[in-house]
Amino acid sequence: MTHPKIIFMRHGETEWNLIGRAQGRLDSPLTAKGREQATLLGKILARELVSAEGYDQMVSPLGRTLETSQCLQQNFDFSPVETDLLVEIDVGGLSGLTRPEMFEKYPEHMNGKPGNTWYFGAPGGETLQQMRERAGAWLAGLTGPTIAVAHGQIGKVIRGIVLGLDDTGILSLKEPQGVVHVLENGQETVWS
Repeated sequence: MTHPKIIFMRHGETEWNLIGRAQGRLDSPLTAKGREQATLLGKILARELVSAEGYDQMVSPLGRTLETSQCLQQNFDFSPVETDLLVEIDVGGLSGLTRPEMFEKYPEHMNGKPGNTWYFGAPGGETLQQMRERAGAWLAGLTGPTIAVAHGQIGKVIRGIVLGLDDTGILSLKEPQGVVHVLENGQETVWS
């Protein structure tokens, strides 16, 4: 399946990112570094696109993405529409916990999970298949080139679908902050 051009960005660093606390659908404000990353996103977009003309603009309704969008607007005319399809993965019982707390409270889920694979299928949370379905619904609803600000895990799944990756490939994707992912013709370019 072909998709329109997508300009995708993850929110800037949050206080909880810094201390390793799982946010999921909970929220934490951006750090000073996160605000700098978000402001940089606006500069990158202004340099590469000049304007948002011809692009649909979307954002997750969570506070950290809205704050990122506000910082981005200092350098780029960005007026996104909120959509729940871009919210971060629901990590269920892991929400608000640090990794040591996760291992203490949910050892059966956490053991044997390399990298960030623990995000998916957490007790009471979303599975990778559910994330694929939600990301697929968002992609299917796109009517033209789109600029979006969202989150790391939903971003990995969206990027993975566009790139034609299997589950292992999706899980291996990185989710950096302060860069712009350009998805076009089944390929990804990163602007920094």
